[in-house]
Amino acid sequence: MILWEDRMSMGNARTDSQHQTLIEKFNELSHVFAGNNTAEIRLAAGELLDFLQFYAAWHFEQEEALMDQVHCPIAATNKQAHASFLANFGEFYTRWQVSNMDLEMARQTYAVLTDWITNHIMTIDVQLREFVKE
Repeated sequence: MILWEDRMSMGNARTDSQHQTLIEKFNELSHVFAGNNTAEIRLAAGELLDFLQFYAAWHFEQEEALMDQVHCPIAATNKQAHASFLANFGEFYTRWQVSNMDLEMARQTYAVLTDWITNHIMTIDVQLREFVKE
């Protein structure tokens, strides 16, 4: 589970709200994966993964456009990190959809992706604070 902390804030209400939504949905997924009923897990996780697949890509586009607009010096690094996440998430999403992914593997993959989100916000996104602060 990821807890939002003030030190995660970029100082931009729109971007912070989007980050909080991502965290909220990842936390919902965590609760789903903690369950024991495989059928319920598959249904609920499928809905959340569908949402995350599209929301993460949309959010990254929004954030990257903002960085380009303010000429942020680490915008390229951020874009590369986003592309890496989307590739990893895409692999996970595809395996979940087509291969009847083992729930333990899904939980482990979820943990890796959750760590990525937290580390990305805390190490890259916060560096953008001085450029995108409202």
